[in-house]
Amino acid sequence: MINVILADNLRIFRIGMAGTLAAEDDIRIVGQPHSLEQLLHGLEKFRARVLVLSADYCDHLDEIRKVAARNQTAILLLADVGDVISPQLSSEVQGIMHRSADESTSVQCVRQLARGERVAHYWRSQAIRLGEDSVGSRVGRRLSQIELKIIGYVIQGLKNREIALRMDTTEGAIKNSLRRIFDKTGVFDRLQLALFVLHHHALAGATRVAHPNLPLKSVPAMQSFSGMGRRPPIN
Repeated sequence: MINVILADNLRIFRIGMAGTLAAEDDIRIVGQPHSLEQLLHGLEKFRARVLVLSADYCDHLDEIRKVAARNQTAILLLADVGDVISPQLSSEVQGIMHRSADESTSVQCVRQLARGERVAHYWRSQAIRLGEDSVGSRVGRRLSQIELKIIGYVIQGLKNREIALRMDTTEGAIKNSLRRIFDKTGVFDRLQLALFVLHHHALAGATRVAHPNLPLKSVPAMQSFSGMGRRPPIN
């Protein structure tokens, strides 16, 4: 059994990655820390074989590497487009994978690291100018400022009740808004919505304007960790 600790700063992506890995018979998620302290404690306690690590933890990478090495835990760093992956950083971890890697690639990378191999599966930044994002611009014009603000909260991983409290409205109103947002963007669930927004620079920019504190990064190619198909309940 490959025990995995998943330390991703964005809750919605963490949930998607956890679902992907946990669906495999030979992989088990043993920890999903939300802070550096929890992460270091989890590495010592659970002695995971692989640590999937958000690049946001890079400022503490030396400390994390020491604890991981002591417990024979391989580090798989999640990179976003725009992140600078230096040769030194590449040599300090056992693997680098782009956050938008599809399900099979994610599973393959974890298994390779568990076997003691090194992996590097990411794309260098290929910035797309806002003017080229015709789809994002078109969809952005169809969304109201309220809908864009709701999208911002969804990307942060908030549930409908939490969004309703922050926007001083009802949970039912948020559900109705999400249905309209799903129809306008052509997605089926919250994770696909977040990935769609991050895929389209113009839409990401419009969401950031409606939600200035949102930590969005421009991403040229994203694929959902969740299965496509029938639309799940909006909750």
